[in-house]
Amino acid sequence: MPSRNLISKLKGYFPVTDQLRADLEELARKRITLEAGEALIRSGEKYKCMFIVDDGWLLRARYLPGGTRQIVNFALPGDFLCYNMMMFERSEFDIVARTTASLWELETKSFRGMMQRHPGLAEALMWSNAHEEALLAERVVSLGRRDATQRLAHVLCEIVARLQLIEKHEGDTLLLPLLQEDFADILGLSVIHIVRVFNRLEQMGVVRYKSRRVQIIDAEKLKRVAGFHGDYLYFSTRNDVRP
Repeated sequence: MPSRNLISKLKGYFPVTDQLRADLEELARKRITLEAGEALIRSGEKYKCMFIVDDGWLLRARYLPGGTRQIVNFALPGDFLCYNMMMFERSEFDIVARTTASLWELETKSFRGMMQRHPGLAEALMWSNAHEEALLAERVVSLGRRDATQRLAHVLCEIVARLQLIEKHEGDTLLLPLLQEDFADILGLSVIHIVRVFNRLEQMGVVRYKSRRVQIIDAEKLKRVAGFHGDYLYFSTRNDVRP
């Protein structure tokens, strides 16, 4: 079902009607699969259509002269990808599958028509876009003002909150597809620095990292170290939505 993760993301904040579900089912008829390392689109390539992530993790990154990489963000199930094609012709980033990933392809012409027929879907897309913008703004704050320990603690808190939002996490252990190199390229640090910060967090009794497995030992202390509040991750509740 193309809408399941998107609905999990919106649930409690947005009136998900049977008509909206039906419209999404009608539009998202083609499901594609990417293997880990396979690109959905490369920087400079023309957009062809939009997507909803059904399963897996994807990285949105910019490769710089000399081969360095900045990971701008990562996409999780329920996220829209390539929605910028509504305004722009070409992608400014590489979008690459970090794991095997499944996506529902949304044909643009039909999507424009559906947004006209169903304004609620346009609002859902607008909220998702605002969600993405909030994530990027918070990353700028981390890169500009947080120290290395705060940066790593903050992104771990963010991952937990985003997975909980789509009901993909419970318990105290995160099974992450992210390598230490990925954390380094997300946070603008060296791999050696990432190793040291994970060790520091473990010494503080906050988290324990081993082979892509992150055990959250003290979630509240992790939030305090990060200065994490998480309000930017959650949608504002519409007045016409009832709990």
